[in-house]
Amino acid sequence: MVLDSTVFTFDGKFYSQVFGTPMGSPLSPIIADIVMEDLETCCLEALDFNSKIYYRYVDDILLFLPTDRIQQVLQVFNSYHPRLQFMIEVEKNNCISFLDTMLIRDNGIVVMNWYRKPTFSGRYLNFFSNHPLQHKIGVITSLIDRAILLSHVKFHSTNIETVKEILLNNCYPSKLVDKHVNKRIKALKHTNMKLNNINEDGDNRAKSVVLPFVNGLSDILHRVFKSYNINVIHTINKRLDCIIKSGKDALPDSNKTGVVYRLKCKDCDACYVGQTKRHLATRVKEHRSDISKREGNWSVVSRHRASLFHDFDWSKVDILHQEQHLHKREVAEMIFIKRHHNAINLQTDTDNLPGVYDPILKNI
Repeated sequence: MVLDSTVFTFDGKFYSQVFGTPMGSPLSPIIADIVMEDLETCCLEALDFNSKIYYRYVDDILLFLPTDRIQQVLQVFNSYHPRLQFMIEVEKNNCISFLDTMLIRDNGIVVMNWYRKPTFSGRYLNFFSNHPLQHKIGVITSLIDRAILLSHVKFHSTNIETVKEILLNNCYPSKLVDKHVNKRIKALKHTNMKLNNINEDGDNRAKSVVLPFVNGLSDILHRVFKSYNINVIHTINKRLDCIIKSGKDALPDSNKTGVVYRLKCKDCDACYVGQTKRHLATRVKEHRSDISKREGNWSVVSRHRASLFHDFDWSKVDILHQEQHLHKREVAEMIFIKRHHNAINLQTDTDNLPGVYDPILKNI
């Protein structure tokens, strides 16, 4: 039922997807993995021999086969379904790549090295980008982990030099690079090192708080929270997706969900701020029809209409914020209520927002 009712709009026209699962749907990777598990079960059972090594990650498969069996295996896998067709890559010069590793046959054994595709650009988070320093140190740590953990020891020195070159090309200061490269290498060599730096003692584990990154302020807050054993995780609000548009058709405001909205009175400067997870048009319709209920069940909007003989502008409802997460949306609603001195909302609508924020909100 779910997969048979996939409908989307493009350029004002409605389309139905007749095969496969929609890209971006949370159900799609689950269905794809189920299909791949069934595929490998059926195909491996159909083979008249056993592979010495079989490993699959999503739709990338690594197989160790006799050379005279390659075409047979490819034919079996491609016969599972006409829409699922595999391409095959065989080793060259005793080497074959799989994901981020290069497998190399060396004197009867297989060793691994860190692999980058030919299209690898070497572009990472630039040091002068408006991101917290922890994110940039994380880039160094991540690259060293790849260079060391994905490769045989004989490739380590070459890979480390490659990492340093990549970081310098992304404007990282050489002193910072040397410091954190050496620090990470020592940590990886330490036998009791915990890769994720997580204390397994639950009583002493640091709590975390997520805050938007503000250059100059976030470093100060980080030190303050650290003194209370609280780890700060920074998020970046200014992203490229606010500049680069997705190309999707824009929904009309009435069809948007998860919004904080404002109703304006046509006869005075009063307004009402609310939030809903449903379509905005549905919530507005409920506001408009609420006055037909018994007086004891009226909302503040209906009471304003009835007591002053005013009406609201139902055709021009402002969307103040859009947020699918319920708690975040409720916080946003309280903030906007506080910011509108002429809001007719009940006092209880902002009880969960501490009064300490009032001076800040009034000056925004």
